[in-house]
Amino acid sequence: MKKQLLAVSMMICGLFSAQELTVEYKRMVTYDDMTQFSSLVNKENINTCFQSEKNSYSLLGLAIKLNSKQIFQKLMDEKADLEKACDGKTPLMFAAKYGNLEFAKKLLENGAKKETKTEKGYQALDYAKKYEKADLVKLLE
Repeated sequence: MKKQLLAVSMMICGLFSAQELTVEYKRMVTYDDMTQFSSLVNKENINTCFQSEKNSYSLLGLAIKLNSKQIFQKLMDEKADLEKACDGKTPLMFAAKYGNLEFAKKLLENGAKKETKTEKGYQALDYAKKYEKADLVKLLE
């Protein structure tokens, strides 16, 4: 019972601590547009969880979801937190879920941890299996 209460509390705190994704951020990541990166992203917000619809994503997680290669690389260059979990998922988990082998390889090369688990005990490998991403399953095993 205590674990369930703690999990619910953490989810509620996560919802309230996530910042709403503005039109400018959404446009930057959706269109892989580097023109506003330096005016929007800084040390204070590079690892923020942003609320988008019903989910929360770090900028790195969003870049992975939307396959924004330039934004992804710039976030990597700026040392975005590879273990930052938003809605419980790390960037590597998002790469596994969305089937992005290239991003997964770069994350691992730069220190992302395969063994990181969600509150429910899922790892990136579990997402690769669930979403039937065979190449990622092979990478993460």
